[in-house]
Amino acid sequence: MAFLEIGDAGRIGRQTLAQESGLGEGSTRTILRRLTDEGYVRTSTGGAELTKKGKSLFSSVKKSLSELVRAGDTQLTLGDSHVAIAVRGGGGRVKYGIEQRDSAIKVGASGATTYIMSSGRFAIPNGSTDCEKDFPSKSWAVLRESLSPRSGDAVILCGASDETTAKLGALAAAATLL
Repeated sequence: MAFLEIGDAGRIGRQTLAQESGLGEGSTRTILRRLTDEGYVRTSTGGAELTKKGKSLFSSVKKSLSELVRAGDTQLTLGDSHVAIAVRGGGGRVKYGIEQRDSAIKVGASGATTYIMSSGRFAIPNGSTDCEKDFPSKSWAVLRESLSPRSGDAVILCGASDETTAKLGALAAAATLL
């Protein structure tokens, strides 16, 4: 999340990065140090910005991921706050969806459900081939409108006690498919 915030901002100060990403100052310093050590970010008194290597990775990631969107109140996954993301072309890398759920839970989310777009329908790996028919919900229209998923995409719906944790969970789950 911090990496994406830096890329979107161009240059961002540590305190602003902590606020925007929902992380504490200590965690933000640690993340910046790791990103710097890996050669993705450089820091100065003007803030943190992506290096050439970082910009290349950022561009690749942005092509693969949709924006994070609020999914509203839904029964399709656990939690009080729900966020969704699409991984372009990620459907073929989904095994059971459990891997994405586990990654989301590791960062504090309540749960995550992974859907694969197939023939214009939301499908669950080894389960329903038409979730909109089998699990009626207003959320499907929100996901279709806000994510514009295409056949072969993976759509991850993540729930958590708060929006920041839901976003972190969705990104952690999506990272398993990159």
